[in-house]
Amino acid sequence: MKRPLLLLLCCVLTGTAVSCLSDGSGKYKTPVEMPPKVEPYTVEEGTFDVNAVRSNINLKGMHFDLPQPLSDLDKGWSYELYDRKDYGLEEGSGCARLLYKGDEVATISLENCYTGKEGKSVIYSVSIRNSDCSIYGIIPLETKAEDVERLLGAPDEEQKTDDPFMHVYTYGIINGTDSNGVVRGQSIVVDLNEKGIVDFVKITYSDISDELMK
Repeated sequence: MKRPLLLLLCCVLTGTAVSCLSDGSGKYKTPVEMPPKVEPYTVEEGTFDVNAVRSNINLKGMHFDLPQPLSDLDKGWSYELYDRKDYGLEEGSGCARLLYKGDEVATISLENCYTGKEGKSVIYSVSIRNSDCSIYGIIPLETKAEDVERLLGAPDEEQKTDDPFMHVYTYGIINGTDSNGVVRGQSIVVDLNEKGIVDFVKITYSDISDELMK
């Protein structure tokens, strides 16, 4: 999958509450309910457990879990925001490059992301395509389709076409996007190349309450 399409997929495909603050237009931000942090754990092979997956994100040898406030990023990590207009996002959502010591590591999707207050954003989705990163032991450019199924079982949804080539495994729930463009889902998406090897992996973990979709 080409990089522009990857970025589009990343951007359009959470206890302490973040306080409601005015964005200067008279509108109020939707509070982000942060679920308790989950200590890394695994489940029986062949089983998809979104909490196990979100607690086992490894970027450059460092542990991440979702959701994660940008303010919690350790020293050496930074981010570069993409223009919302390029991806049809509204105030309250965002998309960014996640960097470590200046090098791009992943693409992240953000909620509670408002102009001038981006530092209060919360990472709810991470996409990786480098072999020095993994999500639940799935490593881009190394892990094979059969290993994905060994870890997570058969996908809930599978898309495969020959021209253009596309082979995608989807596990979990995706409820669509809310009015700000935040994806409401708890899922993992695995893109495979022509050889059946993982091209990239995306984990999404956000509140899927029905009222957020109104």
